[in-house]
Amino acid sequence: MDELILEPYAVSQHWRLPAAASGQWQAILSDYLETLARKCDESGTCIIGHIKTLALFPDNGYLQISVTGPNFPASIKGAVPSGCTELNLSLNVIVYGLKYELVERLTRETAIRLAERWNAEVNIEQSDIRPPSGQHNHHIHSDKENKHE
Repeated sequence: MDELILEPYAVSQHWRLPAAASGQWQAILSDYLETLARKCDESGTCIIGHIKTLALFPDNGYLQISVTGPNFPASIKGAVPSGCTELNLSLNVIVYGLKYELVERLTRETAIRLAERWNAEVNIEQSDIRPPSGQHNHHIHSDKENKHE
């Protein structure tokens, strides 16, 4: 059986939207994760384990959005406070089969394109910690996973 590498990717992002678009956070960030899932899927044989983001707000508020496949809509929990024009996101991308550098590039390019579309700003804070290449290998073992062979 083929083996797929796992090189998890995590990054912090700071987003700023114009005031007129501040009520669109859920739509924008759902589109970001759904587009990222499709880009990963189009980039080679891979299995999307989970792509998720979390933004925390005062008074225990939060927004959590996740995607588990290129053809599934984003799952949303929580909400962005009314009038919020800036937020910090923690983004985790767990995709089996794609190299770390490719996931990093797709994440950055997708965020930048989406920010441009909404006249927003995104600053990406790269982590100095990166797992060694090929650290984790996983066998393909289900019909869902074999669809890309």
